[in-house]
Amino acid sequence: MFEGFVNYIEKRIFRRVDAELPVDLELGSETVQTTSSNISCGGMFLLIDPDKLGDQHKLDVVIHLPNRKNPVKMSAEILRSESNDRRGVAVQFQGLYNDSMLEIEKFVKGKLN
Repeated sequence: MFEGFVNYIEKRIFRRVDAELPVDLELGSETVQTTSSNISCGGMFLLIDPDKLGDQHKLDVVIHLPNRKNPVKMSAEILRSESNDRRGVAVQFQGLYNDSMLEIEKFVKGKLN
């Protein structure tokens, strides 16, 4: 059992930090506002009822980082949903390393220091 736990930890590529950030999800013509519970350079966990997302597998996310004039826009893919006491979805950021990813990296590093 312990060995599986160690393997799970080793699979993480990016450091994750707890962060309640305002996030807008662009679902076609509708925008849904939610909050993150954590974020890394690879993805984030969004506090939202998974049923609100319907059959969506890919999302456009707009992340409002503190002390930043413009929000960060990313495409993301839903990896899993949780319907227990921590209701929400885990998303993985998609696409190439770009300016948005650099902004997220700066934010995460700032939280770690």
